[in-house]
Amino acid sequence: MLSTQNRLILWTGPKHCGKTTSATHLIQVARAEGFNVVGLLEPSLYDNGELIGFDVLNVQNQKRIPLSRRKTNKSKANSFEFLTTGLKFGNAVLSAQDTKSADLVIVDEFGPLELKGRGWRKNIDSLLVSSDAIILIIVRRELTITVRQLYADVPCRALAATEKSSIDEVIAMLKNHRQEH
Repeated sequence: MLSTQNRLILWTGPKHCGKTTSATHLIQVARAEGFNVVGLLEPSLYDNGELIGFDVLNVQNQKRIPLSRRKTNKSKANSFEFLTTGLKFGNAVLSAQDTKSADLVIVDEFGPLELKGRGWRKNIDSLLVSSDAIILIIVRRELTITVRQLYADVPCRALAATEKSSIDEVIAMLKNHRQEH
């Protein structure tokens, strides 16, 4: 039976505030508490101080491959090209098979691509229906309301990614979830 408490956590903050870094710390703390954490992170890539893209990192085995790179067309300075191999890799990491024994599934990040039904969206939707794990998705602050509306039927909690108390709250949710089962 799926839990109805805290099924979805939105790990929020402004762009480039350290959401992925704090999620990395959360993973370490959760594992130290004995929880099985799976999923993916999207570390930023910089060249001479300029953001040039993102990789996708499997948090279980640390395998990392390219996910997106900045388009060279200067008229679209903030646009990125997503690489098919990175998307396939990330979606495999989020598959039902690879997440079936998880206590916590981390998904970095839920952004404009997912709002269009692409990227990690199908796997997130599937996990929210079929997995017993708590799902934590990293979301830019400005998209939080839209994501909450999208998943209005799922019990959801938004936490500020860079507040230390947020890690403590996730650990408490995991402990409560474990006691329910």
